[in-house]
Parts: sequence; C-alpha cells; structure tokens
Amino acid sequence: MFKKLRRRFLWGSALVLLLVIVLVTGGVYWITSGVIKQQTGVLMEMILENDGDLPERFEIDPSQRRFLALNGESLYETRFVSARTTESGTKLIAAHIAVLSKDNAIALAETALNRKGSRGQIRFSDNRIFHYAKETDDDGSTTVVVLDSTSRYEMQRLTMMFTGGLWFIVLVLYVFVMRRYSKKLIKPFVENDEKQKRFITNASHELKTPLAVISANTEMAEAMSGKTKWTDSTRRQIARLQTLIEDLVVLTRLDEMKDARLSDVDFSAIASETAESFRSVAESSGRRYSAEIADNIHVKSDRRSLQHVVSILIDNAVKYCDAQGEISVVLEPRSRGKRARFTVSNTYENGKNVDTSRFFERFYRQDESHNSETAGFGIGLSMAKETAERMKGKLKVGYSGDTISFTLEL
Repeated sequence: MFKKLRRRFLWGSALVLLLVIVLVTGGVYWITSGVIKQQTGVLMEMILENDGDLPERFEIDPSQRRFLALNGESLYETRFVSARTTESGTKLIAAHIAVLSKDNAIALAETALNRKGSRGQIRFSDNRIFHYAKETDDDGSTTVVVLDSTSRYEMQRLTMMFTGGLWFIVLVLYVFVMRRYSKKLIKPFVENDEKQKRFITNASHELKTPLAVISANTEMAEAMSGKTKWTDSTRRQIARLQTLIEDLVVLTRLDEMKDARLSDVDFSAIASETAESFRSVAESSGRRYSAEIADNIHVKSDRRSLQHVVSILIDNAVKYCDAQGEISVVLEPRSRGKRARFTVSNTYENGKNVDTSRFFERFYRQDESHNSETAGFGIGLSMAKETAERMKGKLKVGYSGDTISFTLEL
C-alpha cells in the first residue's frame, strides 16, 4: 500500500512540477513575443514619422527603456527596408539589410504593400521573419517599413531552448531526489499504520479470552436454567463480536498481502455454489431471490479470494434488502477487456440520498447511530474492493430505480 502511496506522491508531484514548468515556459514565451512585437512597433513608428528613414535623434521613453529594453542605439542597430508607392511604381527610400539587393528590397516592400492591414508579419522559407507597418499620406501615397526581426526571434528561440533544457534537468533532479527521500517523507504514516495494525492484532487477541469466558458462562446458564431471550441476545452479540474480530484480523493481513497469484478459476461454479448457499436465508425472510449464472465462465483469479468477494456481496444484499424486496445475482460473460461481469442487486429505497461512493470506505456506515441490528461494521465492502483490485479486477456500485447494484468485473 505504501509503495503505491510513494509512487503516487512521486509522480503526482512530478506532474504538478511539469505543469508549473509548462505554464512558466509558456508565460515566458508569451511575454517575450509581446515584447518583440512592441519593440518592432515602436521602431517602425519612429521610422515612419521620419518619412521612412533614420531620424537624426532617437528619444527613448523611460517606460520603453525599462520594459522594452530599448536604448538610444536600438534604432540604428535595426535592419529595415522602407519604400513609398508612386505613380511610376514603388520607390525605395532606405535599404539597411545587407543580404538583400535593391531588387529584392523592392520586392519585399511590395509584398508588404500587397498585404491587408496596416501592421503584420512576413515569414519566408529560409526562417527569416519580418514585421511591416504602412501608412497612407494625404496625397494618396503609401509608405511602408519592413523591419527584420529574425535576430530577435532567434534570441527568443535560444532562450526558450536553454530555459527548457534547464527545466528538464530540474525535473530529472527532482524525480531523482524525491525517489531517494520519499520513503523518509512518508515514514510517519508508515509508523502510524504499523502502530494501528499492532493495536488491532493485540486487541483482537485480548478480546478472544473474555469472549470465550462469556460464551462458556452463557452455555452454563442455559444448561442450568434453560434458554431465555437474554441468553439468545448474549449469543448473538458474541457472534457479532467474533465476526468483527475476524474481519479486523483479515483487514490487517490484507494490507500486508501482495497481489494474489492468479490462475484459471471456474467463476460459474463459485458463483452458483455461493449464491445457492444464501437462497434459504433470503427467502425465509420474505424476500424474492433469483440467480442467473452463465455456464463455463473461467477467469484468471485466486479461488479463495474470489469466493470471499462473492460471499461478501451477496451477504451485503441479503442484509440491506428491503422487506419483501428482491435480490438478484447475475454472472455473464464479457467480450471486451474483462472476461466476466458479476452483479448483485437488491431493492434499497433508503439509498436515494446516500453517497454510494463511500460504501467502500473502511468502517463507513450509513446508520451513524450504530444501532441497526442488520448493519455490519463497514469492513466487508472495503475488503471486497481491495481484494478485487489485487485480482486485477474492478468493483463498482450504482443506484437506479430504488435498486442498488454492486458489479465485479474480472
């Protein structure tokens, strides 16, 4: 159990860290992309205001200097092309991109002029990225500035690559360290669980002696004075306490068991035999009882464990079925994934407002007063679910139409 807890804690916390890494990295990418767009926007506006060429002086707003990382030299370090439309065609104003010839610079400007919108981005197959801005003058001519942003995006790519690499190393180190020290982190829980197990084992052992004495005294009283309603009541309570002690011991040992050794088991034979053993008990109390067990259903399971689970489910149905109600036991084959589905249903009108998912909690009882004569101790269904999981199966509960159903899939 604690090995599973360690694994869940380790991989759960690693998953949370990975989610944080993804969110932080995505946030950095989003912020840097926004900064690049704002940088290019400010620089292109300065060039447009100077009729498409470099201004003699570049004044930087303090907020731009701080948040956009711009300085007095930023504009003159920028690679750009500017042009203006005329009646005779496109006239080049400035070309400050060394890798472009004059014809290529004009072609780039015309590409931007033909694009919709006054602002945008142009990507080429050689991974070069340009931003453009255009402005129409009063005379109808249009001035366009195309700014080369490749170096900025390349720096962003390198930043994200190195940041991602560092985060990956952090994640690997985290998993390594947590795997090494997770045992120490859950040690208090392990010690507390061991103390509980020792207490249950010792208490169960100590309770057997007084129960044996009470049982012997009851038998003596009956031998001397005959059976009475008082001795019958005492015997019933002794039987209940003995059942509780046995369940507590089984529950304690269940946590220490590994997964059951699975082999081929005749599920039909087990279900049929167990279902018939409860028929007389159910029918004698006025309840309708039906069992539909398909023949020749075999599953990979542990015979004793499977018989225990089937017995718990049918016994639970008999205990909690409404008076004059109906109990149904069905075993049918499955074609996908699981080989068999075993369902035990009983009418249970009081289950309308009950959280059925809690039925598998240890020591959970709907009757909080603990005065019900038919109620158990809230252990059986918990044991059934854990045993089913050790057999690589699933145990589920559902409620519909005044009927509660427990389904075991193997």
